[in-house]
Parts: sequence; C-alpha cells; structure tokens
Amino acid sequence: MTLSIVAAVAALCAILADPAISVTSHPLLLVVSFDGFHPDYVRPDVTPHLARFRLASASPPYMRNVFPTKTFVNHFTVATGLYPETHGVLDNYMFDRHNRSMHYTYEQFHYNENVVPIWTQNENSGGGRHSGVMMWPGSEFPYQGKTSTHVAVYNYSTPWSSRVDTVISWIKDDKKPANLVFAYFEEPDNTGHVFGVGSHEIKNQIVRVDTTVKYIVERIKEENLENKINLILLSDHGMDTVTYDRIIYLDNYISNKTCKVEVTGPNAFINPNPGKYDEVYSNLKNASKTHGTFDVFKKEQLLDRWHMKNTDRLNGLLYVLAKPGYAFWDEYFKDLLKHTTKEKFKAGTHGYDNEEPPMRAFFMASGPLFKRNFTAQPFDNVDIYPLISHVMDLKQLASNAVRPNGTVAAVEQLLAERPGSRAGGPCAKGSLSVVACVASAAMTLRTASRYL
Repeated sequence: MTLSIVAAVAALCAILADPAISVTSHPLLLVVSFDGFHPDYVRPDVTPHLARFRLASASPPYMRNVFPTKTFVNHFTVATGLYPETHGVLDNYMFDRHNRSMHYTYEQFHYNENVVPIWTQNENSGGGRHSGVMMWPGSEFPYQGKTSTHVAVYNYSTPWSSRVDTVISWIKDDKKPANLVFAYFEEPDNTGHVFGVGSHEIKNQIVRVDTTVKYIVERIKEENLENKINLILLSDHGMDTVTYDRIIYLDNYISNKTCKVEVTGPNAFINPNPGKYDEVYSNLKNASKTHGTFDVFKKEQLLDRWHMKNTDRLNGLLYVLAKPGYAFWDEYFKDLLKHTTKEKFKAGTHGYDNEEPPMRAFFMASGPLFKRNFTAQPFDNVDIYPLISHVMDLKQLASNAVRPNGTVAAVEQLLAERPGSRAGGPCAKGSLSVVACVASAAMTLRTASRYL
C-alpha cells in the first residue's frame, strides 16, 4: 500500500470517526414520490439507475395503495397512515361542508384536527428533530397549529434539480438540520394524463424520473451521506388510458336541475337536490345496468375494503365509479379534445379500484436501516407511517391523536438488523483497531455506490 493510499485511507477513517459529519444525531430519512409511476415502468433498458437502485434495495413487486387511487388521497395516506374515511381526503376534487367544489384547501386536509402527519410527529418527538416537506400534497398547511421547519410550496416551474439541491440543503442546515424529508415530483402523472400510457411523451418523463434518481444519489455521495441517509422512493398510483369511445356522459342520465356533480376521471360525487335523492339514484342505477360501464353506490353500499364509507363527508351523496378503461366526461377531457380529434383522443386517468393492477404503486428503500437486494412481499401504503415512526424512533402519539390504521408488522421484512453494541463501528473514536478501521474504510470505498 503506497503512502498516498495510506494517507487517503487515514483521512477517510478520520471522517468516519468524526461525529461532526453527522448532520443530525437521529436516523436520517428522505422519502421521494414520483406521481403516477407504475412499478412496471422500471426497466433496465429505459430506467437503468432505478433498476440498479432496486437491486440494491428492499422492494416489493408493487405496493398496495388506497381507494380511490388519486394523488391527494394516497399522499395523505402515506403521511398519516390512515385510510381515506379516517383522514377525510376522498379525492383531489370533492364537496366541502357547504356543498361547494373543494380542491387543495385547508378544509380538505383537516377533516379531523387530531390527525397528525408524520412530519409533524417527527418534530413533536423533540430532541432536535426537524422536518422538511418539498411540495408534498397537503404539507404546507399547519397541523395542530404547527408547520414543518422547512417547507416548499408546490411550484411546477421549479426545476427538479433545484428541488433536490434544496432538500440536501435542509439536511445539511447548520442550525436546524432536517432528519426527515418528504419530496414530491409531479411526473410522469402530468404528462400521462395528456398523452396516455405507452406514449412517447410519458416515456420521456419516465426517463426524466430515472435521471433525477441518479442526481439524488450523486448529491448524497457528494455530501458524504451515503452511509447515513436512508432513501425511500415510491409512488401513489399507476395509470390507465381512455379513448373517446369510452367516455361516459353523465348528463345523459342526470341534470343540474336534480343534482350537483363533482367529477374527475372515473370518479364522481353526486349531490342530489332536496327531494331528488331517490330519483337521481334510480336514473343512475338503471343506466349502470343498461350500459355496464359504471357502478353507482349509496354511501352504505361502498365496499368495506375501500375504507371510504365511514365518513360524514359522504352524507347525502351518491358515488359513481367508472369501469376500468372508462371515464366520465369533464372539463379536463373537454380541453384535451380541443387539440386533437375524437378518433385520436387518448388520455391517461386513474382512480379505479385499488385492486386493479394498472393502479399499483411502487416502493423501494435503501440505506443503513434497510436490507439490500431483498424482494419483499407486497404491503399497504398505510403501513409506511408506522415504518417511519419505528425506524426514526419517534415517540408515541399524544392521547388525543388519531392512531394510524397501518401497522409495522407487514413492513418489518424490509429492515436490516440493528447495529450491535459497538456503536460507530471499528472507526469510532477510541477504537483500538487501526487494521479494522482500514478494512472498514476499504469496504466503504467499495460500497459507496450502494444506491445504484
């Protein structure tokens, strides 16, 4: 071993041994969501960095999301560990308490003031814990009067690389380093809605996601965080394609003289006018039987496994769900049709039953706390909150807080064994084994690419 190599190894040992490089004394976790990214999008020829990341991570073939398979619904489930009927976010667009349209409002995310997102609970656990939330749906609102230490409100025009750099700066903050960070990226969902699954345009966005994962890993390495940080990549749902001949016009069966309608894609809330409930239900039920392209539900008829019906937000409403491959005509589809023909019309949509394979989400976890090259059994995204709470050593929720519906039992399979009593390893200060330190340093050099 030459003198220069010895010096390099010695320098690396000093870095490994120095507790000052620990940006936080707590476990460090970064959770990144790519909206609408289906697990089948991961292919070595299209997404080589994601494919390698999966090999180095603990990952199931897919992750079960909640119904309806929508963005706000599932991101808030990940953040709270709760089913929609408990946290109250039932769709991206829904009726408020005055039966008006509601989209991304404080009220929408505050059905129950005792719901505590994980980023709030992290800071409630004290000990110098700080959270960062980068454009995650619902994250800029205060919960129980508190907002996270670091917050970035959604802005589509912010370059993805800038978002990553900001996240890293929160983790490296001198005064309030974040130990838990959530980051949201809106693709390939946005493009998929316009051009549909399998389009050249959505493929470009899938490649963009892969490039961004590569950049995240590079930034982690640049900051010497690869042996400290735990990185979770996930999505909220998949997507399906709808053609014009599979568009359903609800106006053929109901009118604004008998009800108000809030519709997005395959999902619709129907609010019958006073005295019109039975008439509206009968008309929709007859149409559903005749055409077989959608189902209509009274609140009590919603499937138990959807965990959606036990909420006051559905009182007096009917719920309509299109069959897979169908969707309801709305203003969004109307705008898309202005730029194409009925024959060429193709749009991506989601919101279908969460048991439909095209709606599945993906999950990958890598870092010191997780197993490597481990294929896990599928689990539910309500279990992510208990997983994070467990690995981050967060304190118990307050007695008045809503307990998560998920459990850690199904996700314990992802976890690596906790380190033993030799805190800090052979390179910790006070270690007597220089040989062990050199060996550890060499191993660190060889495994620096653990994320790819």
